[in-house]
Amino acid sequence: MRFEIGNLQLFGLDLSALFRRWLRGIQDIIPAELSAAFLRPAPRVEARVTEQQLDIIQINASGQRRAVASLDKDSLDVALDRSLRADVIRNVKSPRMLQVQLLMPESQIMRRTLTLPSAARHNLRDVVAFQANRLTPFGVNQLFYDVQLLQENYELGTIEVEFIAVLKTVAQPWIDHLERLTGCTVAGIGVHNEGGVAPSCNLFGKSRVSGQWWRRLNHNSVLLIVLMVALLGVAITPVYKARTLVLERKQEIARLDAQVVGLLDVRNRLDDELLPLNDFIKYRDQYALPSQVISELSRVVPHNIFLTNLTLQDGTVTISGTGTGVVELIEYINSSPLFLGAKFTSSLNRNVRTGQDQFTAMFSLENLGDDT
Repeated sequence: MRFEIGNLQLFGLDLSALFRRWLRGIQDIIPAELSAAFLRPAPRVEARVTEQQLDIIQINASGQRRAVASLDKDSLDVALDRSLRADVIRNVKSPRMLQVQLLMPESQIMRRTLTLPSAARHNLRDVVAFQANRLTPFGVNQLFYDVQLLQENYELGTIEVEFIAVLKTVAQPWIDHLERLTGCTVAGIGVHNEGGVAPSCNLFGKSRVSGQWWRRLNHNSVLLIVLMVALLGVAITPVYKARTLVLERKQEIARLDAQVVGLLDVRNRLDDELLPLNDFIKYRDQYALPSQVISELSRVVPHNIFLTNLTLQDGTVTISGTGTGVVELIEYINSSPLFLGAKFTSSLNRNVRTGQDQFTAMFSLENLGDDT
């Protein structure tokens, strides 16, 4: 990619030329009436060249014409009048956008008509420039020229154009005299004949003075801009409102997320605090309650045996006591559905004075959570 002032190329493609062609195409499709409806005409001055004199005429915005000066051809070389410059720009608010047009007489103009393919309509000057040597005895560098579209034949795919040119050696002295006398740059070269001004053309190819369209907007343009701004506001308002609602919902979601995170932390803390209680509940549900153990022992232990101590720990019960017929105690305990694995943990000791046996036994509680 190469970038220079006035020249932008990308992979060998001249983007600047494409943009200029696009801009010319836009200008071609915009009707002149539409432009006139929204833009005030730029201030204009016509300088008509005849065989013997130069007539300078000012044209105001309403189209009224005012003669500024008529100068003899012989006096142009020495003529210099500051009042002439003041007359040229009189009533002109923006002298920098003054369109000074030099009108050459028909007798000094060369015209040729030729037929071209329709594809050439957007690039007429470049296409015709290659044929200038054939159309006139002069090279293209010796001419000021323009190309006007006359008609288009859609069936044949061709267009008929008119090549209009004037020698630079003929026009340049008039240009120099006019710019020196008026102090203004000549914006374009046109043609006039005895019947008046010929159809619009500019032998420079384009105006050399900017029309500054943004400074020529009229009331219609202001109303159009206000209307477009209003329509844009109407179009943007629902979008802006929807965007505002989305942002509010996002803020609410963020707040709810923070609350949910806080609730999750509280839940985790409560779970940690309830873990011992859950273990106790699990243990309670797994084994018989102490009251159930005591009640069942009261049922299975015969009346001739007395329990003096009972210890319950981790599903294991240890009992001790005295009585007669203690040997059969293990069988009684194992007969209960709540107890299993009963056994004496020490030998039986008989008290000689009372005739009763002292014992210590241990057994396990049945796991109530086991379906088997």
